[in-house]
Amino acid sequence: MNRFRRRWLWGLGVAAVVLGPALPVCAQEAAAGGAGTPVQQTLWGLIKVGGIIMYPLGLLSVAMIGLAIYGFLAVRERKMLTPELVPPLQDALSNLNLDEAVSICNGTPSLLTNILNAGLQRISDGVLDVNSMEKAMEEASVEETASGLKGISYLSIIATIAPMLGLLGTVSGMIKAFQKIGHGAMGKPEVLATDIGEAMVTTATGLLIGIPAMFLYFYLKNRYTSNISRLGRVLGNLTHHLVASSRRAAGGRETPETPAAEG
Repeated sequence: MNRFRRRWLWGLGVAAVVLGPALPVCAQEAAAGGAGTPVQQTLWGLIKVGGIIMYPLGLLSVAMIGLAIYGFLAVRERKMLTPELVPPLQDALSNLNLDEAVSICNGTPSLLTNILNAGLQRISDGVLDVNSMEKAMEEASVEETASGLKGISYLSIIATIAPMLGLLGTVSGMIKAFQKIGHGAMGKPEVLATDIGEAMVTTATGLLIGIPAMFLYFYLKNRYTSNISRLGRVLGNLTHHLVASSRRAAGGRETPETPAAEG
């Protein structure tokens, strides 16, 4: 959870830096609009046309950029698989040096080391219980993978909410337009232009946020699940080295296994 918060705040900071230069421009356009000049098709002009719905949509756009940056950092192969730790872990497990393996896992927390460490904690008094170890690794794997995928899943929420907010702006704009029509504005398109513009701008903005968010969600999720599949193979290989070394140390006999704890 702490890793997710740090990456999310870092991504949000970068998003603010990216979008920050637009704020002075918006302020200048707002001042010009207040002086009675015609509203031009600028960023701030579109925000004013879109109405209040544009503000939550703007927050969603910043959140999307921050989550996308977090996602690309989180799904890196080096971050998820930590290949530099595989050789020392393999050597430690092959030599049955469990204390060194646990020390490596505790010293460098990652998806690989957290799952492996959960399995090593089930080894007591030098007795290797393969069933209990694999069960512990499966439990830790479910917890770790769900935690790592949480930040990416928020992109799916944004992809769903943004078009719905755009549709809400559309309905709001059309309601205002029909109210004015009811008061005799049918033959006055200049009176209806603002409300119709609100309807169109919010719809377009919601789609412009939702479509990239959905694409980023599926892209990052596919990369994440691909790395998880490779991680399972790496963990299986490390477990194999530990079991094989334990059997060799026992003179070729099967390592005694205690029944896995029920429940």
